[in-house]
Amino acid sequence: MKKISKEFWIGVVVLVSIAILIVGVNYLKGINLFNKPQTYYAVYPDVGMVGESNPVLLNGFKVGLVSNVHLHPKGDGSVVVEIILNDRNLKIPVDSELRIMSADFFGSKAIQVVMGDSAAIAINRDTLAGSMEEDLVKSIKNEFEPLKEKTQKLIASVDEAVTNLNTVFASDATKGLPKTFTSLQHTMENLERASGSLQSMLAGNSGKLQDIFTHAESITGNLKNNNEKISNAIDNIAELSDSLAAIQLGTTLKKVDRAMGDFAEITGKISRGEGTLGLLVNNDSLHTQLITASGELDLLLNDMRTHPGRYLNFSLISRKQRSELSKKELEQIRGEIEKEIEARDRGEKE
Repeated sequence: MKKISKEFWIGVVVLVSIAILIVGVNYLKGINLFNKPQTYYAVYPDVGMVGESNPVLLNGFKVGLVSNVHLHPKGDGSVVVEIILNDRNLKIPVDSELRIMSADFFGSKAIQVVMGDSAAIAINRDTLAGSMEEDLVKSIKNEFEPLKEKTQKLIASVDEAVTNLNTVFASDATKGLPKTFTSLQHTMENLERASGSLQSMLAGNSGKLQDIFTHAESITGNLKNNNEKISNAIDNIAELSDSLAAIQLGTTLKKVDRAMGDFAEITGKISRGEGTLGLLVNNDSLHTQLITASGELDLLLNDMRTHPGRYLNFSLISRKQRSELSKKELEQIRGEIEKEIEARDRGEKE
């Protein structure tokens, strides 16, 4: 048997090493050489730094990678991207999209497989629609651009406000501001002391305040318990006010006014001396006559007491004449005379 040379074994080892290297490199790239992958293409006007070995994702799961990126043969500047999918059982509808997207904040790119709704399934090496998602950095930049403008405007406004404040404080009219702030500080200190005093007063009179609150609560309780009585009293007052309103007050006042007018007319006549009462009030002749008559009556009574036989001859006096009358007899005679005078006065008035 012919002996195998040493060089042959070296060549075999080298070939096996190269094969292992190729398989290992492709495995690290995500290409399984023992499982025939599916290949698809997409054409883009701009790939945004998409390169070979960038991942291909489906619902966030890595299903393949970018195998090749090259310019379109027709020479219009468009870029052809070739992807491979490791799972041969994966069915891609013909209206699916290969969307370029940002994989992270550092600008890495990936291709997202957006599944379509068509019932037709794409076959190996078909060209699918390509689209490009807005770059993440560009999106953030677009979001922060208005904020940047607002920040610049705010800084400008703050700068202007500081300038205006410097102008105000540099003016002669604001030299008294330090004194004002000092007075304000003193005022705040006084308020703080007053607050402390008030707190001390409240703490010292907490028992009295509690009594006041207790009494107030008792009063409100009594009002609550006598609510029905208060309501009845209010109803009675309402009825009284309705009754007063129902009274013909105007007519009553007119009658009172008319009566006052009549009274004034009567007093006027009395003052002018009209009528019997006016004559009695304004003329003193009756008084004089009464005094004169009273004096004459006294003289007559004295004469009758001394000589009763000249005037009376009835049963009051006995047949045997007496020189004088008793006091009781004189009183009876005086009463009879006064009755006669009153009867005569009534006759004259009538």
